[in-house]
Formats: sequence, structure tokens, C-alpha cells
Amino acid sequence: MLKDALAHRHSHYGLRPEWVAPRETVEDLIGHVLQTVPSAFNSQPVRMVLLTGEAHTAHWKLVEDALISIMGQEAYEANTAAKIRQAFASGIGTVLFFDVPSVTEGLQASFPAYAANFPLWAQQVQGSHQHAVWMGLDMLGFGASLQHYIGMVDSDIKALAGVDASWVLSAQMPFGAPLAEAEGKEKLPLSETFIVK
Repeated sequence: MLKDALAHRHSHYGLRPEWVAPRETVEDLIGHVLQTVPSAFNSQPVRMVLLTGEAHTAHWKLVEDALISIMGQEAYEANTAAKIRQAFASGIGTVLFFDVPSVTEGLQASFPAYAANFPLWAQQVQGSHQHAVWMGLDMLGFGASLQHYIGMVDSDIKALAGVDASWVLSAQMPFGAPLAEAEGKEKLPLSETFIVK
């Protein structure tokens, strides 16, 4: 049931490199999300790249090296290294989410009355795709989380992924076999977030 699936999906920060479902099943999931999740004006601005094996490892090495250059080795080891190594790089793969800005720019030119709305709608479409993939991975038995190590080595990440330089990196979703059940986070009461008239 959808409610159960929604309730079960959480961020997993302990992963091991194991395919709990076949790689081909994950590829099929991502393709299905791209083919079925709606977008404003059917614009389809989302692109995804599935990194596995050496590409997955190389991606997180790029991120790690960038963080060390910004924070320094000592601060990195004290504050961030464990998460990068045990929750992200330790998984079996990473899904990269990209936005194609030319799609939004084309819509803005074609529909000037809505021009200010298209960037917001593009963000909503990204969120829809990211949540759908996350839900799907969870239902397959993987643990995952949504990360935003963006703006440090994006050009290197795009080169590694083999994508167009104009694409914009939106998020990373490392996944793998979960080491433990993840706990839910406290939510605001519905009396504060939900209105019925």
C-alpha cells in the first residue's frame, strides 16, 4: 500500500556494496520513472545517470578530494569522512540527477506569460523524480539517501558521467544494502500543516 511505502522510506547512512535486487531491475526502475513521472508542459527536463563499480567509487573520490581541499584533511577526518566513506561511497551505486536548463529556457521563450514559473516547476519535477526513484529503491530493498554535494567539482562529475557540460547537477542518491533499519524523523502535527475547508 502506498501509505506503508511512504512510511518505510527513510535516509540510510550505513550501506554495504551489495545488489539486493539485480542491477537490471534498478535500471528498469530508473527508466520507468523517467517515462512516467509527469513534468510541466511535458517538458521532461530531468536526466539521470546510474553510476556503479569504478564510476561510483570515482564519483565519491572526487567529492572527498574536493571536501578535503576546502576543509583541510584534519577537519574532514573529524567531521565528514565517516559519512562519505560509510554512507555514500560504501554503497553499490549512485544515481545522479541532472536538469537541462535549455528546456526551461525554451519554455520561457515560448510561453512568456508563465516565464517566471518555469524554473520553479523544473525544481518540482526534479523533486518528483528523486522521490520516485528513492521510493522505488526502498521497495526493492535498498537503503538510500539524497545528497547535494554540488558546486565543488561539478565539471569533473559531469565529465566522469559523460554528460553534456550544460546540464546542471541537482542531486546524488547513493544506495546499497542497508546495514540497519532507519528511524523516522519527527514531523509537525497535521493540525499545523493540513487544512480542510
